[in-house]
Amino acid sequence: MDEKVKYINELFKYLTQNNDTKEYQTFFALLENIKYNPSLLEYYGKEFVEHMIGLLPHIEDKYDQALLIETIIECLDIYTFSENYLNEIFGKYILCIAEQAVNVKGMSACLIGFIQAGISEKEIIKKLEENLEKEHLINVLSRMYINYLANSVEAKSYLMKEVQEAYYISQRSEIIAQFLLLVHPHVRKYAGISQITFLYDSYRGVYEDCWPRGLLPNMKDTLIKSKVLSSKEVSILEELDRLINMQGEELDSMEVRKLYEDFFEGKDPLEVIFTLPMRKIM
Repeated sequence: MDEKVKYINELFKYLTQNNDTKEYQTFFALLENIKYNPSLLEYYGKEFVEHMIGLLPHIEDKYDQALLIETIIECLDIYTFSENYLNEIFGKYILCIAEQAVNVKGMSACLIGFIQAGISEKEIIKKLEENLEKEHLINVLSRMYINYLANSVEAKSYLMKEVQEAYYISQRSEIIAQFLLLVHPHVRKYAGISQITFLYDSYRGVYEDCWPRGLLPNMKDTLIKSKVLSSKEVSILEELDRLINMQGEELDSMEVRKLYEDFFEGKDPLEVIFTLPMRKIM
């Protein structure tokens, strides 16, 4: 083993010798940033994973338990866990969820890890239904939807239809928020200081990442088919792409500003943002 890695792992063991110490708190503060860094987890290696496995039974605080389990699950690529152990820590994690000791981002990522490790989608949904209010449940599952739940055995259930709708609303609101950052002068000016959260702090991020590089070429058909956007809305976004390619950053042109009116058609923008296009009844 690399001597540096050995010293780092010895430091982690030193920091976690005793609960309720500043050293112990330091370790868990570091863990918040370490858990989503695959290169660091790989660098610390199996000894680090084994230290966390050994540490977990001695931790009583549910927040610290949840953080340890979330980090352990992020180590699936560097460590092999037995089926019994995975079931054991899954049960512990569900108890953390029941005591509201997790946040939505951490929970979604960890549950996806459990699915990859072999815990069934059906079992995860069952346990979440038992321990979460419905609104919170849908929020969590919608973040897991597209890659891990869309084709599950539960996909046709009433709950999963609500989860699907929440996922599509998330997609829709993200795209329209980017559109507003470009076409609405007040949003463009104040997005960076407002208390409303946008995917980007300013229109420049949208301009550089999405337009005029093209938000839609690889997604257009899927977005229309799933009714995240209507055909008309997609055509307006494509027109914005075309205008920016022609005019550069002249976002105050009459042509660009008119796209806002064409998109919302005088309706309440929030109602438009949070309403999926109507599906045709066959």
